[in-house]
Amino acid sequence: MAPPQPTPPPKTPIFRTPDELLRDTFLRLTTAADLAHATAACPSFRRLIADHAFLGYRTLHPPPLIGAVGDATFIPAQPPHPSSVAARAFTGFDFSCSSFLPFTGGRTWRPLDFLDGRALIAGALVQEESSVLGLRHFRYRYHNLLVRDLAVCDPVHRRYTLLPAVPGDLKALVRERELSELETFLAPGDDEEDVLSFRVMCLVQCRMNILLVFSSSDGQWRSLPFYQWSAPEDELFDLPPVEDGLFDRQFVHGRFCWRLLFLNKLVLLDPRTMESSALNLPPQLGWGSEFAIVEAAQGMFGMLRKVQDRRSEDDDTYLLTYSSLRNNKWHLEKAIPLPVKGAALLSVGAGYLLIGAQPYTRSSHEKPKFELLSVDVKTLQIELFAELSEATLPDQLYIGFPPSLCAPTI
Repeated sequence: MAPPQPTPPPKTPIFRTPDELLRDTFLRLTTAADLAHATAACPSFRRLIADHAFLGYRTLHPPPLIGAVGDATFIPAQPPHPSSVAARAFTGFDFSCSSFLPFTGGRTWRPLDFLDGRALIAGALVQEESSVLGLRHFRYRYHNLLVRDLAVCDPVHRRYTLLPAVPGDLKALVRERELSELETFLAPGDDEEDVLSFRVMCLVQCRMNILLVFSSSDGQWRSLPFYQWSAPEDELFDLPPVEDGLFDRQFVHGRFCWRLLFLNKLVLLDPRTMESSALNLPPQLGWGSEFAIVEAAQGMFGMLRKVQDRRSEDDDTYLLTYSSLRNNKWHLEKAIPLPVKGAALLSVGAGYLLIGAQPYTRSSHEKPKFELLSVDVKTLQIELFAELSEATLPDQLYIGFPPSLCAPTI
């Protein structure tokens, strides 16, 4: 009797739907500009790429830096910058979102923050008059929390959602006289699988720091304690208010970080776990030091810092240094000259540091120009990002895919 024949291995399926083949092809494109050209070539391509199901590309290829926003004015990347091709598609877009937000009884809308293709917009604040300057100052900040309107918008698809007011029991946690600083910003959603999920956080700096958090998942505000610090009373007494709290917020490697100046620390918040921690900053940092925290390899932090070039006789000549954090110590690795004067480090995102500057002029008769420069945080290559007719220091970056690649975020 002949032995039984072995069961043949299952055949590898060779048939794949056209949509699957196209998705694999699109994933191999290396830049968002190439993908944008594909969407323009065919409506069916555009449907596949813009669909929420096509998340692989967004995971493999982070969105590029498109432009900067200051005083509700959008400044796109200009040629020959690599981002200029993608930025061209945003011509005419309203990044203030005021053209499609509802009328708010005479108050105007003002952008506060941009993250993941969304914009956080606040209604103009209402000041309460008082004959006592200090009381007016406190009421202004307190009203910033109590009476303003907040909206989260999708500037590309012209969509918005109005946030509910902070509940009274949470407002009661903030005593008017104890309020020092208030900062409201966007954060990633608490549901990583829901691409429409987002959060809004309000950091209230007072005697006991509080973090008020709104989640789109349940539409509710809640409060959490935040990083506390202490110092001798005689040290705090001599410090201006801005120097005894947190400022210069950045979002690096999925974590928020602030500078705590008088303790020379970097305070971190992980929005996934809502845990806070702190790192030591280089001891040589002075009160007026300008620096930016940037992403380094393997989830580590780097630092770009503007320092005076002491080799030059010109007091307005600066270097840009790069330091990396290893074993809880900062190590200087590179230094390059800044080809501009009056440089100001503005913001970091999408692998770039944006600098506002006035370039050197050859004669006193030349009309001064103002420029935005980008610094590649990996190579330290400096490129012209945009040329401006007047001095503008935008404080927000817009990072995103071209409109044809964007699925709604709200």
